Amino acid sequence: MDIQLCINAMKRLISALLCVSMLFLISGCSQKSKMHQRLERNDWADDVKAAVNDMLSNCGVDSEDYKEDTYAVFDFDNTSSIFDVEDQLCIYQLEVMAFEIKPEQMSKVLFTDLSDHNADLTSYGLIKGSYNDIIGDIVNAYTYLYKTYGPFTAKGLDEAKAAQVQKDAQWLEFATKLRLLYELVGEVESSSIAYPWVLYWFYGMTEDEVYALAKKSHEKYTAVETSEVTWTSPDTVKSKIGSVSYTWTSGVGVTENMKELWSSLEDNGIDVWVCSASCTAAVRAAIDVCGLHDYITGMLAMTTKTDADGKFINAYDYETGCGYYAKEDGAWEKMTTPTRAQTFLDGKVTAITNAIAPEYNNHGPIAGFMDSTGDFNFCTEYKTLKLVCCFNRANRKITDGGGLIAEIAMYQKDTLEYTFEKASEAGDTLYVLQGRDENGMRAFRNSNLTLRYGAEVGKLFANDDNNTQLEYIVNNNMSVADALNTFAVKTGEDHSEFGIKYGFLDKYSGYHTHE
Repeated sequence: MDIQLCINAMKRLISALLCVSMLFLISGCSQKSKMHQRLERNDWADDVKAAVNDMLSNCGVDSEDYKEDTYAVFDFDNTSSIFDVEDQLCIYQLEVMAFEIKPEQMSKVLFTDLSDHNADLTSYGLIKGSYNDIIGDIVNAYTYLYKTYGPFTAKGLDEAKAAQVQKDAQWLEFATKLRLLYELVGEVESSSIAYPWVLYWFYGMTEDEVYALAKKSHEKYTAVETSEVTWTSPDTVKSKIGSVSYTWTSGVGVTENMKELWSSLEDNGIDVWVCSASCTAAVRAAIDVCGLHDYITGMLAMTTKTDADGKFINAYDYETGCGYYAKEDGAWEKMTTPTRAQTFLDGKVTAITNAIAPEYNNHGPIAGFMDSTGDFNFCTEYKTLKLVCCFNRANRKITDGGGLIAEIAMYQKDTLEYTFEKASEAGDTLYVLQGRDENGMRAFRNSNLTLRYGAEVGKLFANDDNNTQLEYIVNNNMSVADALNTFAVKTGEDHSEFGIKYGFLDKYSGYHTHE
């Protein structure tokens, strides 16, 4: 009898332990399901925060409809970062004179793919003279500096030597005019010429050398507050175009919000990719320096051809240029599928379709993150897009993709009253607009408005033309598709519905035209 009582008692104990274990497992599973991240920071715009969190709930691992072939694509400059990492790298390269170009090669490199060398470019308002004139001045100054302080290398000068060189008037002549030439090329040439042109500054360097240089640049300029710096070439230096000035923005960085966003996407089973119009090395270095490597699957960016020794030459690589996978050990592994495109405008669509989509059953991205015209195509053409966030630079006009997307975001928010669910039910991508503060160490704001550098009042749009175009969209009850398809393509004032020249693309495949 006593033995039977003991047996029964043991059974009850085992049963109780099993119940406790089951409760623990159920509680653990419940806690696990609640552990998938959501945006929590208070310096997101409320509608942006809600939209991202709704997407995570509806499309992430917590959702019954979750699909493993789900990914998001980010632009980098002025999207993932505040300000442009490659523009800042240009400045740093000039400051430390990190060049592998010999004086006799400089003219050939700088003239790469440029149009009429003798044409008068004064009308662009940057210089008085031609390409021949400004490049002649640059080569003369570089030759003097190279013979006096060189030879220069990809590593650049140390701090003391750089400070010595920068005291020489010829350095200011060289640095000011080469950076101004970059601006001029952007004004005069087509995007397909201007975007890769600056990559040729790395002529003679390897990918690893550019990565190391970029890392130093990012480490320096992520640690400084935003400021504006003006370089003026000395009028004491005899030259063809005379004294000129160039003003640049000092400081660049990635906010804690962006880290939270990438981390939340990754934690919810949505892979993070970057597709950038900067060079691959500059973007990889920025991802590493800014603490984003753990959350990204891979990246695509601009690629340059190399010679037999793996050194960059002055030609874009359409055939073999590839992106990189981010490895768990902090390293990078080069992909084997070429992008076959310059990674801006419709080239981003081509690159994503060629190099990313095949890893996801050829599906397009579920979300896109952007700031300007260069991102417009990939953030509007994919039918798979549930959400697009535009980071508001508040200087994007109606002749820029960022300006039109900012208007659409406000139209959806204030007139259509879209939420994530309502946009999906309507068959639309939800567009939202995130404001930022460009001052100090740079941050996001709980607003759609942006505080531009030096400003005390936030701005929503670049100017009244954006409001006029938005009013037209509202008054005509336009669909998202009609608005994007109408206002994306360039037009003249005589063809404009409201007397303002608009548009930024020569041609456009159209809203939701790609799977």
